[in-house]
Amino acid sequence: MAEGRENWAVDELLKAEEEANNIIKTAQKEREKKIKEAKVAADQEIAVFRREEETRYNQEILRRFGSTKEEEELERKTKAEIDKIYLDYEANKLAVVDMLIKRVIEVKLEVPRVVKGQFEQPQQNL
Repeated sequence: MAEGRENWAVDELLKAEEEANNIIKTAQKEREKKIKEAKVAADQEIAVFRREEETRYNQEILRRFGSTKEEEELERKTKAEIDKIYLDYEANKLAVVDMLIKRVIEVKLEVPRVVKGQFEQPQQNL
């Protein structure tokens, strides 16, 4: 009979432990669920905040630096200047190449005055 009581007590302890484990698992699942819900809510709030701040930033940029029309005008002028530089390059490219080739091919066969001056001065013996 004592053995039956001991088994009964052990069975009760095992049931209590199983119930406690179930309660803990349920609590963990609820906690995970709440964390996921909080993350979704936070992501939504962040998205709304980001849109509001980007709108405010763009309005501030427009207020400080002018409208996009001024930007487009500046881009148009810059492109026109770049095109002009490119046309100048194309127009002068052949003349510059010819000049460089002429300077490389044309060799003067005389000794420069500076070099002659060094040889004409008397050398001091050391």
